Formats: sequence, C-alpha cells, structure tokens
Amino acid sequence: MRYIRHASMRRRRGRTEPNREALAPGVSSGRFSFATLTRPIQTDSFPANIYHVARIMIPIRKFFTLLLLSTLTGTYADDTILLKNGDRLTGDILKETEENVYFRSRAFGAVSLRQADIREVHRGSEPDLAAQGKQAPQTGDPALASAPEKKAQSDSLKPEEKKKSKWSGQAGLALAMRESTKFNSTGVTGKDQNETYRFHGKLGWKEQKDQLSWDWTYRYSRDEYEKQDDYLNITQNYTHDFWENYYATAKTMYQQDYRRTIEHEYLQTAEMGIKWVSKPNFELSTSAGGGYHKYDRTNQSSSSEPEEEVSVFFDQSMRWTVVNSLTLIQKYTHLGDLTNYHFVFSAGLENKLIQDLFVRMEYRLDQDTGVSTDDSGYRDRALLTSLLYKF
Repeated sequence: MRYIRHASMRRRRGRTEPNREALAPGVSSGRFSFATLTRPIQTDSFPANIYHVARIMIPIRKFFTLLLLSTLTGTYADDTILLKNGDRLTGDILKETEENVYFRSRAFGAVSLRQADIREVHRGSEPDLAAQGKQAPQTGDPALASAPEKKAQSDSLKPEEKKKSKWSGQAGLALAMRESTKFNSTGVTGKDQNETYRFHGKLGWKEQKDQLSWDWTYRYSRDEYEKQDDYLNITQNYTHDFWENYYATAKTMYQQDYRRTIEHEYLQTAEMGIKWVSKPNFELSTSAGGGYHKYDRTNQSSSSEPEEEVSVFFDQSMRWTVVNSLTLIQKYTHLGDLTNYHFVFSAGLENKLIQDLFVRMEYRLDQDTGVSTDDSGYRDRALLTSLLYKF
C-alpha cells in the first residue's frame, strides 16, 4: 500500500520518473559518456527530456569551468625569482636592467635585486621547469636575455684584456756595416770600413705622467791586427708631462767611444719639450735645454785635466706607424753649438715579424767636430740590421 501511495502521489504531481537504464544507452547514474551526445533520446516524456538534458549539461559545464580556470591560472601566474642564497620570491617583474631587477613581491612590496645575486628567473608565462624536475635556464641564457642582458653577456664572453704593466723593455742584436772617416780643415785624413756587432737593450717604467727608462748599447770589432771599435753607452731618461703637449725631461749619460778617442764621457741635461703631434699612429716631439758635459780623451797625457763645458742640447724624434706591422722611426740629437758639436742622426723602418719579435733596418750618421787636440773631426756612417724582442 505504501508503494501504491507513493506512486499515486508522483502521478498526481506529473513527475513520473522514467527508467534510468532506459533513458539512453551510455547514460547511467553518476556517469557521463560522449555517446549520449550522438544517440537519440529514447523517451516520449517531456519531463524526462528535461531531466536527460540536465544530466548531460552539468558534466559539460564542469568540464569548461575547469578548462577556463586552468587557462586563467596559466595566463596570470606570478613571476618567480630564485636567489643564490636559496630564497624564492613571487610577484611581478617591473623592469630589468644590466645590473638590477625591479620586482614587486607579495610579501615585501617593490624591491630592487642585483643580477649578481639572482640564480634563476621564472616568468608567469614560462613553465616552472624546476617544479618539473628540469634545469631552468640561468639569467645569463642568451636565448632568454633581454637586449641589455645580451650586450652584457657578449661583453662577458669576450676574452679579458690583459692588464697593462707599468714595465716594458726590449733587447736586440744588430750587425752594422760601418764607414769611418777622419777629417780636418785641409780634408780627409783617414778612412776605413769594418763590420761590428751591436748589442742593445732598454727597460722602461711608466705611470700616468711620469716615465723612467734605462738604455744601454755595446758594440765591438777588431781585425787580425788590432781593435777597430769599442763602444759603451748607458743612459737614464726621466720625463714628466705637465699638460697635454708639454713635458720636461732630464738625461744622465755615461759613455766610452774608441773611435772618437773618448775614454770617459759624462753628460747631464735638463730640457723642456713639446709634443707637436701625439696620435696612436704618429708621434712627433722636440725638446731643448742645457747640459753639463765632461770627457777625457785617450790621446791626452795623464797629467791633463778632463775637459768640462756647459753645452746646448737639442733632441727631436718621430715615429709613424704606416701600417699595423710597419713603422717609420727617425731621431736627431745635437750637443754643442754650430761650430763645435756632436750630433747623431738615425732613420729606418721597423717591421713586426711575429707577436713580440721585430726586425729593423736603420741608417745612422754620427759626427763629432773635435775628437782630438789637433782639431780633427770624426764621421761615422753605418747601416744596421737589428733583430728586436719587445716585452
């Protein structure tokens, strides 16, 4: 009777419940199948149709709701920054520069982070590879870097420039073909030709406006009968730059010269100079001043006193790099006045062979008007071929 009463109540209300198993193939209680979308509804009752449509639409609505939420979650995900100390920050990246990342954190607000302290950056639109067990690209990954970062990375990939040392120098060996001539007011009194070997070196120090260098040269030759040449020169140069093109220099020299009959020679000068041209590929400078000059002649008697005098000193030098490996060099020095003087002129080419090795071809003219007490002069012309090592 209870079952009959309940059935009559359902019939009165017009809510006769259809057989769930007979509604449509593939539809069952609590389950949804896509087969229901393609098969016709097997019922003639309008309320049953409403019930069947509702059963189908509820799972579809849940499906699209989940799809929309997952899409929004992926689109508006927070940016994440992992620091080298292990901390993790979430929020929004506001701006990136070569040195800093400006970041708005959920916990701390707007902060500035140094690129050097950052290990990884995950943007909201990028997958979190660390969560997937994959190695995330570093901030220095060229594929993900911004334009300023790429420039900084390209600069960091360049080989480090070698720090320039304050010290430099060179050492060389030269073979000279020489022609020496003695002359006086009546003409040439003697001439000879010989070959000599010349050893020379230089050590320099430079810091900002101050330069200090030491030069030494030694040459020697003899034939089967006697010594032909024996020469030693040691010079110290100090230079101080006052302004861009003006400088002061002081020179101290000791010398022995068998060809000029000089047993001992001392020279101390003080000069002011001008750099007329100072460019990477071309340099031209001159300096002038006075000096104290003292020397002994080898043909003087042992009782004779060394000669001393105050002399005018002039120096001119030029260096022109024609191409990367070829340089034109020229130098002129003059000690004394226009009648009693000693000058040295040289000019030549220097060519780079390999990294620190150079070859130099040079013409040199050395003339002294008073090499002995009989007022005879001396002129030496030489063609030198040198092999230089610079460091």
